[in-house]
Formats: sequence, structure tokens, C-alpha cells
Amino acid sequence: MYSNLFEAWWPIILAGVITASSVVILARYIRRTILYLLTTIVSLISFIILILSIFTIGEWAGMGIGMFAISILLGVNIGALCSFLVKQK
Repeated sequence: MYSNLFEAWWPIILAGVITASSVVILARYIRRTILYLLTTIVSLISFIILILSIFTIGEWAGMGIGMFAISILLGVNIGALCSFLVKQK
């Protein structure tokens, strides 16, 4: 029962993890101001996609797109918070 549930959530969880890890990796190579600008832009795009998926698409397809948007939004914010731990060159 739970294995089927895990299979359904796996792409959404993976999108958030990949987003967070890519923000942390970028934090090592670019300046903090550019990193925060980039995370702000991606967060705004994700929030706009979330709002559009609720009001424009609707139904189950909109809910799936909204869950991806939430996952990416959380991944970007968690990656930005973890970027404090990464030392720059």
C-alpha cells in the first residue's frame, strides 16, 4: 500500500531535492548577491506557477503542477538557507 504512495510522490520529492542541491552547489561558485537574486527569481516563478495552477488549470492536473511548484519553492528556500554553510573559493 505505501510503496505505491511512495512511487507517486517520488518525482515531486526529487524535484525539490535537485533544486536544493543545485542551489547549494551554485553557492560555492557564484557571489552571494547573484545567488540571492537567482533564488528570488526562481521563487517568484514557482509562486506564479502555483497560483496559475490553482486558478487557471484547476482539477487534478493543476494540483500536480502545484505540488511541483511547492516542491521547487521549498527546495530553493532550503538551498538558500543551506548556502550559508558552503564556503566560497
